[in-house]
Amino acid sequence: PGTEDFAFIDYTKYSIDGIYELLERYFKEIFKLCKWGKFDVLGHLTYTLRYIKGNFGIDIDTRRYDELIAESFRALIQNGCGIEINTSGLRQAYGDTFPSLKYVKLYRELGGEILSVGSDAHTVEDLGKGVAEGTEIAKAAGFTHICYFKRRKPVFIEI
Repeated sequence: PGTEDFAFIDYTKYSIDGIYELLERYFKEIFKLCKWGKFDVLGHLTYTLRYIKGNFGIDIDTRRYDELIAESFRALIQNGCGIEINTSGLRQAYGDTFPSLKYVKLYRELGGEILSVGSDAHTVEDLGKGVAEGTEIAKAAGFTHICYFKRRKPVFIEI
């Protein structure tokens, strides 16, 4: 709240500490959202890195937010919500999914079961891109199923 979307921020105008402060605010807002839980799947958790790392080449260490992210996942699980592996970062300068294997694995280790994979296609050409790679990440994290939703209920598909 009160800040431009991460897509529009000029990170060259921020110190590294300033960027970490923005990220802390972001992950605290994500936590509030997860506690609220009035949705099915949390999409592209690490979206901010698309711009900070991908577009501006600023190396950010997200480990300082691991406990806050874990708390967010616990809230999601308690509320019956899942996460999405968003594959759009694979076709962008960032080069990874949102979130990466590390956080998909953490979600699984905490008991998360509801996992979707999406290409976040904004064009017909990108429809389904990276879904196979996202499914491989799900498997590497220990998932045996992914899901899609029908009338807001997860339908599980064996990988």
